[in-house]
Amino acid sequence: MRRYSVPRLAQLLRSTVRNKFFLWNMFGNIAPLIFAIAAVPFIYSHTTKAYVGFLTMTWAAIGYTGLFDFGLGRALSYFAAISRSNPKVDVAGALKKSIGFALCISFVIDIILYLGWSQIAGLSILRNLDRGLALMIIAGTLPIFLISNMMRSCLEGFEQFRQASIFKFISYTSLFLCPVLLISIEIQNLSTVCLSYALIRLGATAYAAYSLVPSLRALRGNRASVTPVRLRQILGFGGWATLSSTISPLMVYGDRFALAYFNGAASMAIYALLQEFIGKTILFSASYVTSVQPRLGYLPQAEAMALYRREHKIVMAFSVIIYGSCLVGSPVFASAWLHVPIRDVAALSAIMSVGFLFNSMAQAPLTYLLARGEPKRIAYSHVLEAFIYFPLLIGGAMSYGVVGAAIAGVLRQIFDYGILSWQARRTIG
Repeated sequence: MRRYSVPRLAQLLRSTVRNKFFLWNMFGNIAPLIFAIAAVPFIYSHTTKAYVGFLTMTWAAIGYTGLFDFGLGRALSYFAAISRSNPKVDVAGALKKSIGFALCISFVIDIILYLGWSQIAGLSILRNLDRGLALMIIAGTLPIFLISNMMRSCLEGFEQFRQASIFKFISYTSLFLCPVLLISIEIQNLSTVCLSYALIRLGATAYAAYSLVPSLRALRGNRASVTPVRLRQILGFGGWATLSSTISPLMVYGDRFALAYFNGAASMAIYALLQEFIGKTILFSASYVTSVQPRLGYLPQAEAMALYRREHKIVMAFSVIIYGSCLVGSPVFASAWLHVPIRDVAALSAIMSVGFLFNSMAQAPLTYLLARGEPKRIAYSHVLEAFIYFPLLIGGAMSYGVVGAAIAGVLRQIFDYGILSWQARRTIG
């Protein structure tokens, strides 16, 4: 394996920050958070806690709509990427089949909600008419969110990161901007907020579709025949990706539930805030690896592995810089932010910084495996990881509280990085 000196790594890092794909990804991922920092205090101070609580549930529901597409978004990104080396791949056909499947899934979900509405409406949080109507709007407009995610995935697969990032900026900024604007004109109906979300996402979907047309036309014009992508192939890829995408958040957020159960909800307040603060920095490495994912998919195996090894080292260097800074600076920042003594946050900050260092580095092998069409390896790894992690988490939380849960999390993140790196190397053989 090629050795990289410090000057060589510095040169690679300089070229990385000039990578326009990376910069566009950073814009799409980070810019909405800037709006959130300003918007959330305004929303909190001008509405009720019930309003804020349901609004955050709405954000979570929209953020996890990808779970309802059975991984088709990731599958479409993969097929769009490999079409760069094999123009006969019928990406347009795959997109049409995926949209049809999404419409069917949405219809089934709406039928289930309709049949069980009397029980659902009896939940205390939905007894308010406005909240019930908001839920109905989210369910009714689910196809818009599913299809828009598929469009964005295709854009990323075709390396149209500028358009994909503009789409993300519009979609995710609206989550915070819409309630702020409506509150400003004294409209505090959650149903109106959800309707505005759907309308803006519909506009963003139209923009994504318009941006996709040239790439799809270019594929159609450069081939005499097509290689159809069967729905079974799409679901095969997407199913494994969905399994992984379901298990992973459970492991990421499971520690909070364990702490709340064994130690009380108050015990996890600082823990959860530190986890959110330090964890958000993973957007840097995630933005970078996403920018090279299509190339990892369409390059020949040997070239893709060489590129992976190079980018892996860059991600490692980035991660060491970022989480080394977190290790030193996060206790001071958290102490000032939360108005608590540094000693109350120093140990947790140090432990979490080490854990997220490995989590950040794991983005490289994770992305490589997805790019090479190996979601099954990721799913198997995460299933094994979950079987090991949850007993450790429960034991750590019961015996040592927040520190025990944090250490269990670090061990999981180290294992995650190790097993995904091993799986990435196995693809050579």
